[in-house]
Amino acid sequence: MSGMAEAMNNSHEKLIVLADGNIHPDDKKKSYQIIRFNAWKPIRRIQKAIYLKNICKKNKVKAIFADSWKSTEYLGSIKEKILVLAHGTEIQKNIDLFNLRKIIKQKRIVNSYNNASKIIANSAYTKELILSSLKINKNKIIIIHPGIDVYEEFITEPVRTKILKLIKNFYPVVITLARLEKRKGHKFVLNAIDTLKKKFPDLLYIIAGEGPYKKEIYEQAKELGIIKQILFLGWISEPEKSVLLKNSQLFIMTPTIEGESVEGFGMSFIDAGFHGLATIGTDSGGINDAIINEKTGLICNENDQKDITKKIEYLLSNDSLRKQYGDNGYAHALNQFTWSKKIKDYLSII
Repeated sequence: MSGMAEAMNNSHEKLIVLADGNIHPDDKKKSYQIIRFNAWKPIRRIQKAIYLKNICKKNKVKAIFADSWKSTEYLGSIKEKILVLAHGTEIQKNIDLFNLRKIIKQKRIVNSYNNASKIIANSAYTKELILSSLKINKNKIIIIHPGIDVYEEFITEPVRTKILKLIKNFYPVVITLARLEKRKGHKFVLNAIDTLKKKFPDLLYIIAGEGPYKKEIYEQAKELGIIKQILFLGWISEPEKSVLLKNSQLFIMTPTIEGESVEGFGMSFIDAGFHGLATIGTDSGGINDAIINEKTGLICNENDQKDITKKIEYLLSNDSLRKQYGDNGYAHALNQFTWSKKIKDYLSII
């Protein structure tokens, strides 16, 4: 949403952002207004809705872009154009008829979507998920992929030196940037590294991110005897991420669908491509929209360890093809996913 706001502002649209949390020092540096709300989450949504209704009464509002259905839940009386983003992770495909909590949540989602002028799905998968799971007019749903933020100008020499020092004795370097949760599929990459460690004795697997599955990932690496080939970085800054991607050989994330949790699109694959990196993912959720198979990277079968290992080995063994995929990924991201290009898609539906 911050990338969208910056791009809208750069397109000379008058903009007000209603955001969560305490006032940040950088808020005053923006050339658009940021209003913060930091009450308890359910109260916060009501406060924002009341504030927004007052704005609409006093001003001519062209459109309201909402980050999710929750942000539109209390906007039923607003007549302005509401455009709500759908990510896939919020949609429940199979509802247990005896689970009252989930039934109520689904009804809330449907009501919020019905209040919107347009629902902006982040992938073809998300659009189909909405149509198959919710009673929504299909003409309301359009697909616009998210844009990427570019932070290269903020890379300092100390950041570059720090990252290069961490990886200087390893080659090839593969990386996953993701929240550490079961569905992200880190276990498949660890098993692949265990198989490939003899062929690539200096291989390093960088795991960046935090989450509830960190202990399980660490214990698996320890059990496999590959802990020296794994680098846990935890949360990293955007400039650190850029340096890591530019100096790695392959980006890998092999998600699965776990219950209601799904990879709605896979923005990290586009981000990796923008940094010239070939990518490997699975045919899970909306990843087929993010990786062009055999052009910007390779798509593996979900939950298929043999296929994942085979394709990682194939790309690590083929420098020229890996570079070609990385070059294609960069062109794809640059031409279609930078916010300066992507914002035109969002503004075109106002």
